[in-house]
Amino acid sequence: MAHFIQDEQKDGARFAWNIFPTSRLDQERMAVPVSCLYTPLYPVEGMAKVEYPPIPCKMCSAVLNPYCRVDFVSKMWSCPFCLQPNHFPHEYADISAENLPAEIMPKFTTMEYVLDKKTQSSPIFLFVLDTCMQPEELAELKTTLLQCLVYLPEDCGVGLITFGKHVHVHELGFEECPKSHVIRGDKKIEAKKIQQLLGVDPRAYQDSKYNPGARFLLRREDVEYQFNSILEDLAKDAWPHKNDQRPARCSGAALNVAVSLLEATSKGHNARIVLFSGGPPTIGPGLVVSQEKKDTIRSHADIVKGRVPYYNDALKFYAELGERAAAAGHVIDIYAGAMDQTGVAEMRGATLKTGGYVVLDDAFEGDVFKGSFRRLFVTDGGEEQNLAMCFSGQIDVKCSPEVKVCGAIGTAYPLEKKSTHIAEREVGIGGTSCWAVGGCDPGYTVSFYFDVANQDTKNVKDQCYLQFTTTYKNSVGQTIQRVTTISKLFADIKTKDGFESLKLGFDQEAAAVLMARHAVYKVQSEYEYTMDILRWLDRRLIMLVKMFAEYQKENPESFRLSDEFMYYPGFMFHLRRSQFLKVFNSTPDETVFYRCFLLRENVTNSLVMIQPTLMAYSLEEGACQPVYLDVGSISPNRILLLDDFFHIVLFYGSTVHDWLTQEIWKQPDYAYLEEFFQGPQEDAKNLIESRMPAPIFVSCAQNGSQSRFLMSRLNPSITQNTVGEFSGGAPPVFTDDVSLKVFLSHLKKLAVAP
Repeated sequence: MAHFIQDEQKDGARFAWNIFPTSRLDQERMAVPVSCLYTPLYPVEGMAKVEYPPIPCKMCSAVLNPYCRVDFVSKMWSCPFCLQPNHFPHEYADISAENLPAEIMPKFTTMEYVLDKKTQSSPIFLFVLDTCMQPEELAELKTTLLQCLVYLPEDCGVGLITFGKHVHVHELGFEECPKSHVIRGDKKIEAKKIQQLLGVDPRAYQDSKYNPGARFLLRREDVEYQFNSILEDLAKDAWPHKNDQRPARCSGAALNVAVSLLEATSKGHNARIVLFSGGPPTIGPGLVVSQEKKDTIRSHADIVKGRVPYYNDALKFYAELGERAAAAGHVIDIYAGAMDQTGVAEMRGATLKTGGYVVLDDAFEGDVFKGSFRRLFVTDGGEEQNLAMCFSGQIDVKCSPEVKVCGAIGTAYPLEKKSTHIAEREVGIGGTSCWAVGGCDPGYTVSFYFDVANQDTKNVKDQCYLQFTTTYKNSVGQTIQRVTTISKLFADIKTKDGFESLKLGFDQEAAAVLMARHAVYKVQSEYEYTMDILRWLDRRLIMLVKMFAEYQKENPESFRLSDEFMYYPGFMFHLRRSQFLKVFNSTPDETVFYRCFLLRENVTNSLVMIQPTLMAYSLEEGACQPVYLDVGSISPNRILLLDDFFHIVLFYGSTVHDWLTQEIWKQPDYAYLEEFFQGPQEDAKNLIESRMPAPIFVSCAQNGSQSRFLMSRLNPSITQNTVGEFSGGAPPVFTDDVSLKVFLSHLKKLAVAP
């Protein structure tokens, strides 16, 4: 596994199969697709960064890279993708075997080109606030927003839109008194009409000597007092509603106004629209539920059965908003704070297509919201302390003729670019070789799926090439292009050496994440029943182990998996039980929240979501150590720390909890216990402070009500069905779920069946 991590550190890519099969038929027999997880902004140590444009191939546009054949005498290079010979520009006249440019040095398979040195001002932040919430909640939101305003660079632009029954666009440049433009929220208005009402349409730009949009979007240092005054005076929406009605909330209309304003004033300029929602949209375009409380908001069962009168229209509306924002180079983030659902399931298109964040919390006074919002403004750690965010990202994939790209899965949308690199079969977002990823950060990861195009295995080349070209703008507006070129070998699965090579090249961690993404995409796009997806995963798992395990037919006891495949069945077991596929006891909003982060995080974080990590602390065993994610790991003398990415659970065994409640460490003879208790607390704090979104922290005791957060993620090896095997008397967990042992037992029987 270490060499796979080294490859990731070099190029930011993890492949399920690091050796490719020689034909499409062999690829299908291998069950796990030929695919990779690519992190376009991975912090590659020692990466070359040059301030001139790349040299493209004149036939296929692939960029000059270390795998090109170079003739130093004639000053020509041959493209490994199309074999086209190309001349070097005259600037490369002095190159030789001893004087190599960075592009063809073997160690620089990933490098960056600065295409535009010109810098802009820092990004624009257009805040869209919901005022249909309780005064206490609104006060907490305003306080958090004012506190985080100081983290913004002084030269960044800020704007403010508030909404209730109507949309209020605040004119921050009007200093005499608070002034806002009011737009109806119960009616869908075209973008051109909104721009005319706000005075930012093209005609207004022609007739005015000044920028009309500067009234609404100004530098933070220039409008800080005005912005603070408006927020301090902001009150709950005054429009009344009956007790049996929900507030009139026009979230969709407010987002439409925000997108239209930035389209007219800041197209091509880095900008983020940050929506704070305290409830579901009830009027206007994109409404999710009616105002009548007797009409309950949709559930998973309602969506499957089609009992959702507003769902499809809302999905289409917010997806169109996302496409418009992405085309202008803007990002949409959604922060929802409410005990009930807020319509995030319908709004997901606005964030998935722009690369924005979705964050859910029970209230705006919660630690999840406050911590996540602060992390939006983290810096890149450089001398200038620029914001660690990028905009207008695009990824172009090129393949040598032996391989075609089927599609991508992640927070992206297709740019409909046609090329010879596109496969006939589509997986995820297919039919193109170029995708827009909008806003991205150093941890943003997208998955790509490929087809082996070879039909005749006798005339297969030994090697193929893939090139990922990512173009983006950093937070100060510089246009940068990162080029990653990767080479992979072929192996014939029908030969003994080829079979062993394929086995050694299997990355089970990356494969588990790629299969999870594929399953989630199938659920979200087709909305199949959960059982259909589970059966699909089971069939794929059986095919894989049937192909690569060692066994005698009809003899489950002889079943053996090599080290390269040992943990993969366990990953699939935990994926089947995860909140990504099982939606019982989850709302559609919560499910979308979980899935959105699975579709954008890297291998390490995604694997934590699928199979959480469990650390144990005890006096007998010394320092913390990893333990099995199993009920058997619970002990009265242990402290357990569970990390499932969205929750950090600190679990105290019954004896340890008694020590804690009795504050026994305050006695001189037991002073050493204070350090024992501080260890897991410090580790939990470090995890919380380093993560986006901020996870929920749960501190619980054995047999306490909050212990369900831990018990629900553990392998139920001891249940009411195995009560006789449990020496403690009562079983630690009541469930009908099968254990990992039973799951593997059935897998062995199915794998060895003829």
